[in-house]
Amino acid sequence: MKKIFAVVLILTFLSTPSFGADADIKGKYEVIGSTEGLKGASQVELIELFNYSCGHCYKFLETSKKLRKKYGAKLFHKKFPIYWGDQTAYPSMAFYISDSVGMEEKFTQELFDTNFKLNINIFRARVIKLLARDYGIAKEMTSGMESKKIEAKVNKGLQMARDFKANETPTIIVNKVLKVTPSISGGTVDQMTENLDVIIGDILGMN
Repeated sequence: MKKIFAVVLILTFLSTPSFGADADIKGKYEVIGSTEGLKGASQVELIELFNYSCGHCYKFLETSKKLRKKYGAKLFHKKFPIYWGDQTAYPSMAFYISDSVGMEEKFTQELFDTNFKLNINIFRARVIKLLARDYGIAKEMTSGMESKKIEAKVNKGLQMARDFKANETPTIIVNKVLKVTPSISGGTVDQMTENLDVIIGDILGMN
């Protein structure tokens, strides 16, 4: 019985996600890929999987600017909107459509503000169309909603969320090797942003 218990204990330990030690990188994270060559990289890529109804994502919209300002061209931040449950794909489609006309950042801010400040359901097509009209991109939004390319981009984001097992938002993937979330970082977006700062700085050798 003692031998069986020991084996179960070892297997449990081996299957537990790693949070920091294996990569020899400062900070809190889950290792999801090979850490070979991670430290000393010349650039850090952040893949952000976010949801427009997520308060943490709304907060990170602002705090992430600190990271981009600090690291400049050494930090490549790419965002992918995802959705679930009864939510529709409209905001995600609007993300890629607005990006195609160089207005993603402004339109994303507008969608978040409309949801959280005005308490308006941005997952309705009519709301997206009204906002697009205000920004002068109604024509692009209408045609984009029918685009197979836009649909493919939305589906790519959803597949990435499944591949990276993103069970909370925002989920941040660092160089496709480390996973960082608010819960891993301590629970808040401020803690997650500080944690990312530590991780990025250590990877780039700037700490």
